[in-house]
Amino acid sequence: MNKEFLNHLIKKSDLTKTDYFVYNQSKVKKSNEDNIVFNSLTTPNFKDYIVLDFETTGLSHINNNILEIGAIKVENNEIKETFDTLVNPKINIPPFISNKINITDEMVKDSPFIEDIFKGFINFLDNLPLVIHNANFDMKFLIYNAKNLNFNVNNSGLDTIQLTKELFPNLKRYNLAFLCKHFNIENKNPHRAISDALATYELYKILYNTYHNIEI
Repeated sequence: MNKEFLNHLIKKSDLTKTDYFVYNQSKVKKSNEDNIVFNSLTTPNFKDYIVLDFETTGLSHINNNILEIGAIKVENNEIKETFDTLVNPKINIPPFISNKINITDEMVKDSPFIEDIFKGFINFLDNLPLVIHNANFDMKFLIYNAKNLNFNVNNSGLDTIQLTKELFPNLKRYNLAFLCKHFNIENKNPHRAISDALATYELYKILYNTYHNIEI
């Protein structure tokens, strides 16, 4: 693993490929699920939605596992309920991942397995649109895991990275850390799912108001 690459790894949203991290090359799985697609929303014309963020053992939805789920249910652009849990991935967390997201094997050893909480999680999502920073990444993990556990996911997804690029095309970067600094959004615990979801929620409200020309 290239040290320079690791040192510059700030957030999954900074990367364009989803297959950099394969902890054990002998266990790499090949699957036709690599081309998962979902209904992509491009305009912030809704005020009832779910903000979603996963932390994972790597960037491949096929070869890596969900470590943490952070989701926020929003009605009329106001937070109503949250879904926040660590997940036991059934494997050791790669050290370079653990160091970046501050989740250790000790922290997840007594956490539920994904199959034990997924039904409740899917019920929480309902059929609401999902607001996600780097939607392609999280939607692939969501749909792939749902399919493996015999659940259907019909939620559409809006990517706040793409929307921010459209509304603010002259920014230098579009990762969550940069946008939080630029828009003065507090993110108390970066790289943790519920904290990143809360930051994304604040970002979406800014994008919503900008799109609809609402004074902040």
